Amino acid sequence: MKSIPTSLRGRIGVLAATTAVAAAALAGCSSSASETTTSADATGATEPAAESTLEPGSIKLGIAYWDTITYAFQLMLKGSEAVAANDPAIALESTAPDSGDPSKLLPLFQAVAQTQTDGVVLQTLAADPFYRPVLDTTGSGTPVIAIDAPPPADAGVDLFITNDNTELGRMLAREVLKDLDPDASGEIVIGTNGPAVPPLMARVDGMIEVVEQEFPNVTIVGPISTYGTSGSPQENYDAWDGIWRQHSDALAYMAPGAQDAVSLGLIQTRNGVELLAGGMDLEPGSLDEVKTGRIAALVSPEHWLKGYIATKILAMHAEDGFEIPVGTWDTGGLVVNADNIDEVLARQASDDAMREALTPVGDEQIANFQDYIN
Repeated sequence: MKSIPTSLRGRIGVLAATTAVAAAALAGCSSSASETTTSADATGATEPAAESTLEPGSIKLGIAYWDTITYAFQLMLKGSEAVAANDPAIALESTAPDSGDPSKLLPLFQAVAQTQTDGVVLQTLAADPFYRPVLDTTGSGTPVIAIDAPPPADAGVDLFITNDNTELGRMLAREVLKDLDPDASGEIVIGTNGPAVPPLMARVDGMIEVVEQEFPNVTIVGPISTYGTSGSPQENYDAWDGIWRQHSDALAYMAPGAQDAVSLGLIQTRNGVELLAGGMDLEPGSLDEVKTGRIAALVSPEHWLKGYIATKILAMHAEDGFEIPVGTWDTGGLVVNADNIDEVLARQASDDAMREALTPVGDEQIANFQDYIN
């Protein structure tokens, strides 16, 4: 790996230390009913575009992601689009199916890799089917950066931008249970709407680790699947409603996904009960439940940063020859609770607000990338 030259540090817009600290303090998907492929040029920027010697649209970048309906994936796309919005040299093409299906995503990835030859960001929850297409892409000289979930092994993907998901689970458990007596006895229920999704199960592992270490008299119930046959919000709610009725005296309820938090909030509203509960991600409905106090805490994997950092690095590689780092990049997470919910709601209120708050966080990580890679 090589360090970023002084000229590039200026170009990525690293702010003064006080600004970076303030932005870091906040560091926490419109939907489509059909398969989509969209393009984003340098429009809607909130800051003046950086000077470039390249022709507008001459850097061909792409992002292929799991589905259009999940808000977490939409945030990754928004981060990627923010890079293109601030650099007229970038022509960004995004593509995703309307539902999480590797057989649908695979041809979309192949198509975007054919045209966006300066680099592709890939987010897939099923890596194995992508081995040969990704290897063919990287073998042709088009770099691929994986975000959120692991890429296929040995397919030429050198950089993986993600989270320490086990640590995110620990963060949630520590925050939700911070006022619970260490000698308490009873049940703590852990559900998951992604029982076959490795990042979500890693978060569950972190929750279980904290409970076992800090609450020796507690019985862990789960992890119980809250997915249902199609993973719909209604099925998630129905699953949690059944779990709650069987374990209505539990000390706490936790889960690694956004929809779980929404369902746990609705159970309280509809049944006139108060539960100690927490979840993950920044689904608008989940944030609303933190604001009301029905959800004690969320932990955000800061998905926007994944798309931003990956796309920015590919752009720097294409425009200035910046060497793409090798390893696993941990963007960190953000605890969202009663203390900062208003700030997070303001940050998430619009694309412009997210760009303003999170661009300096992403730029700081890029400028000091050695601190984030292992």
